[in-house]
Amino acid sequence: MNRNKERLRELWEKYKSLLGQSNPRVELTPQAKEAQELYKNQIWPLTKEGFTDKGIQDYAASFHTVGTTPEPVILSAKALNAEKVYLLHTADTERQCKTIETELGWSVDRIKTVLVSRSDPEDIYRQVRQVVDGLSPGAALAFDPTGGTKAMVAGLAMFAFSLAEEGRTSHVYYVDNEEYDDQLRRPVAGTEFLKRLENPREVIPDWLYYRAREAYSQGDFSRAKQNFNHAAEREGRAHSLEAVLSEAYESIDTAQFVPAKTKLEELLNLLQRHPYKQSPLAKYTDAMGAQKEGLEAIIQLTATLSGKERSIALLAEPIMVAWTLAALEFMAGRRLKAGRIAEAVLLRYRALELFFQHRLAHRNFDTAKPDFEKLCTELNTTLEALDERYQDERKAAGAKPDEGLEQKSAVDFTTAFFLLRALGDKAALAVNANKIVGLAKARNSSVFAHGFEPPNENLAKNLAQALEDLEREGELPKVVFEPIPLA
Repeated sequence: MNRNKERLRELWEKYKSLLGQSNPRVELTPQAKEAQELYKNQIWPLTKEGFTDKGIQDYAASFHTVGTTPEPVILSAKALNAEKVYLLHTADTERQCKTIETELGWSVDRIKTVLVSRSDPEDIYRQVRQVVDGLSPGAALAFDPTGGTKAMVAGLAMFAFSLAEEGRTSHVYYVDNEEYDDQLRRPVAGTEFLKRLENPREVIPDWLYYRAREAYSQGDFSRAKQNFNHAAEREGRAHSLEAVLSEAYESIDTAQFVPAKTKLEELLNLLQRHPYKQSPLAKYTDAMGAQKEGLEAIIQLTATLSGKERSIALLAEPIMVAWTLAALEFMAGRRLKAGRIAEAVLLRYRALELFFQHRLAHRNFDTAKPDFEKLCTELNTTLEALDERYQDERKAAGAKPDEGLEQKSAVDFTTAFFLLRALGDKAALAVNANKIVGLAKARNSSVFAHGFEPPNENLAKNLAQALEDLEREGELPKVVFEPIPLA
């Protein structure tokens, strides 16, 4: 857009008229000379001064391919107004960089020139990559491939779009025009405008579906949801079943169990309607229904454990605990896959603790409000006898002596484990006590407890193995939150 457009149109007509009166066979007629002066002294200054287009945000750097015509680069650099401007030129177009620098009037520190090959797109890629790698990863970047050879244009555009795949803010612009003068073979002055070129991978449905499925397979359900929704919007569809499914798993991954259940309900309802009945997802309605019921179980269990009227009745139910453990493992597995080992380890410690709480709930014992007298009464034994068996189990496993049970106001997972062994619990007795002691020591020496050791992948694997053994011996139903396959 140019605020001097009307004035420029008048000058353009005069400019054309003068050139029309000149004789192309004469090197420089008076009319041609006057036309040059008109363009240099009036048309171009008004074009540059009146160009009001801007980029969609502020940029740390902009990169421009320089051809034989400097005007588009000057307009785009002015519009983008980046902190640093890089002019990508060949040996043939180096002189145009001087013109661009002079016209912009910016400091030499702000404008940098980069010599590139005129015919090798890979050279552009390498040269720009070297510059970009020296910038902050969070820096917003703009690219303008308006000028230069086809190889230069292709190289810069490909690099810019590939940066977006790396999660960088990378926008591509070019200077377009509303009118092109075929006679003079150039844009009509004042009709130029800055246009942002969308990344094909962000706007073409096939690309969006590909990226969405890739994200889904990697467990990045947030990105999958966004791309599935974007693809549906591009195709004019009201719903994306895959986006709804992705959002359900995204919610499970962040322990948002109520929204996750709501999304699975929404998906199951959609699959009962035309035209979604024919969706490849329709054959997985039983699996989705089971996961929805699993979420309902988790919601009920967590509500009874965290509400004012706390109750451990549901904590004793194997199916309730099995689904909750499955959700914790779903969350841990995703984090481990993403390299977030510490979070995965913490989630598996929580799962281990929950399993022990479940086994004690079978005996109507609440680890948050331990009542050892009541437990002993129901077992027809004394607290002294129970405490003796408890201390013997600790000693046999090489664990440090512990305070008496009667002094405990809460029961952690180590105490719960040895208490279960003292009570003759089948699952607790079936696993190697030394392994559980080792897991407890690893937790206590970690940065999350009393030490500074970082959790590692081996610890995550050892926790998973211990949980698998305990769940098998505890005869819990085998349930998992396995993402539904996409066709």
